[in-house]
Amino acid sequence: REQLIQSGECVMMSQKAMKWLVKSSAGKLMDEDVVHDLLNPYLLTTVTELKEFLNRGSKSMGWKIEVSCSFKEDVEPESFTMDFIGGDRDFREFLVGAVCIFLARWMNFDVEAVHRKSNSITIYLRSFVRHDLQDKAPGVSKHFGSKDLLYREIERKPDFWVTLAELYKKFDYQRVNLDKEFFEALVAGKLPDITKYFEIKADRPLREIPLSELLPLFKYLVVASQLVDDVEICAEQGKEHINIRHDYSEESVILTLIQLFSNVFDSGWHNFSVSYVSKLIMFDFSLPDTSKRDAVEVS
Repeated sequence: REQLIQSGECVMMSQKAMKWLVKSSAGKLMDEDVVHDLLNPYLLTTVTELKEFLNRGSKSMGWKIEVSCSFKEDVEPESFTMDFIGGDRDFREFLVGAVCIFLARWMNFDVEAVHRKSNSITIYLRSFVRHDLQDKAPGVSKHFGSKDLLYREIERKPDFWVTLAELYKKFDYQRVNLDKEFFEALVAGKLPDITKYFEIKADRPLREIPLSELLPLFKYLVVASQLVDDVEICAEQGKEHINIRHDYSEESVILTLIQLFSNVFDSGWHNFSVSYVSKLIMFDFSLPDTSKRDAVEVS
């Protein structure tokens, strides 16, 4: 350990500062060149070698993390699990993320699932085909890179995102997020078409998205746009409905919102009735398949 510090390869810092750094970078994927500095792909060519290296490093560096695998050491598996037990929770998460990036890049294993406990992390890995070395493994991105896009966009356009954050905070998030086509349609007195946003996010036509998937997607996209205050959904079969809470007082605005949202469900070929009262719009999908969409009801 002393030799690593003297050589400049490692530095000594307080545990509190280290925890802050690690925790502050949670959700961002480590750059591959940094991963390779920790895990040399030319020295670690099998999962067994990787496991042994991590355990040696844990002892010498004081990580207090024990690593184990679920397969026989003489057989290279198609799928397996790795357990990381002990040590600091945030550093353990940081280390597991780096290991998963390494496994995806050099051994073609992606993360299928992650099971986190108070003192351990178990990762479930499965072999996958990586068509482009520049592509990130989807499982690694899902489980360890939830904020990676955000971090990298902030780094790419820091002035824009800082200004935007300041505006949202100053107006207590009472701002609407619109793209240019949406804004242009509104200014021209037309009803914007928002169906494309659902199809882009789902990567398929609206008519191919079942209602059980469309309702959570609707909540995700509409709340993110800040068009309304909140969306409550019930996706239980036979009881599907949506309650949309907003802060608009002009009836013409409310009716425009209703038409805007109705077009989404019409395009998905879903039967529904819709009503509204004060600051609440209600879509009810618990209708027989043979029924027609009811006219808007005012309560």
